[in-house]
Amino acid sequence: MIYRNRVFTYITNGGHLLVFDHVDFPNAGTQIPGGTIEPGETPEAAALREAREETGLGSLSIRSFIANETVDLTPFGKLETINGWFYHLEYDGERQDRWRYAEQTPGDGSLEPILFELYWISLQEMITLNAVDNRYLDQIREILKSGVR
Repeated sequence: MIYRNRVFTYITNGGHLLVFDHVDFPNAGTQIPGGTIEPGETPEAAALREAREETGLGSLSIRSFIANETVDLTPFGKLETINGWFYHLEYDGERQDRWRYAEQTPGDGSLEPILFELYWISLQEMITLNAVDNRYLDQIREILKSGVR
């Protein structure tokens, strides 16, 4: 069993959520940016770093901390347990419809960049995210609806 500390980032802009698909691994499902917390790194710093590394976006800020919980990934086909830190980030820049970006430092140990296809989905639409990424989607909708910071 593998144990890791991970961050998950729900990045929003104007009522839209940023998601991505793996270009070379279409069966990986639609995901939100996130990844492994490096030794000595705070979860907040990891959330911002991972979001930038996977999207290429600047102008990101943490809007709120959502939750920290231990999650068994066995039901999702992985022999892994994670200590997951979930954050709501806000992108203050201009929203592009769709773009590709290659993460240069993948957390899976490979040396090859991983190509992502990123796009924004309206939070009013039905959104299906892979595995744990769905966990706090409804809470993000409520936060944006209420305007709470």
